[in-house]
Amino acid sequence: MRTLFASCVLVLSACGQPMTTPDAGNPLFTCDPMAASVTLAGSVQAQLFDKQCKSCHNAFDASNGDFSEAGKTATAVTAVSKHASLKRVEPNNLGKSAMWLKMNAVAGPGGENAGGVMPPGGMLPEDSRKLIKDWICTGAK
Repeated sequence: MRTLFASCVLVLSACGQPMTTPDAGNPLFTCDPMAASVTLAGSVQAQLFDKQCKSCHNAFDASNGDFSEAGKTATAVTAVSKHASLKRVEPNNLGKSAMWLKMNAVAGPGGENAGGVMPPGGMLPEDSRKLIKDWICTGAK
């Protein structure tokens, strides 16, 4: 029983960050049908990836995705995450987007562990998370 409990604790945590499992109807996984259309080239790259992500996610070590420019970011986010059987970004589906799960420190829809919270120092501000949410919910183009 202790082994099972310890295994569950390990699966639901990463890098010391607690992970929770999404439940049906959770607003964290519900797209706003009135969300403004957001595009990678139009705002997400400049407002978020250039400022927050590309210092670590770049061509120097692209193993976790190269977000250094919009073209490379577009390619990187469609890849399967190395931490779960999820794509980094699944357009129109927050619960199946590893990036969204990591940004909110939650487990995937089947309990998949998408890894520790991103960025490593803690969650992004609400406005940055909303930008990513709207981008994913409007097709992640």
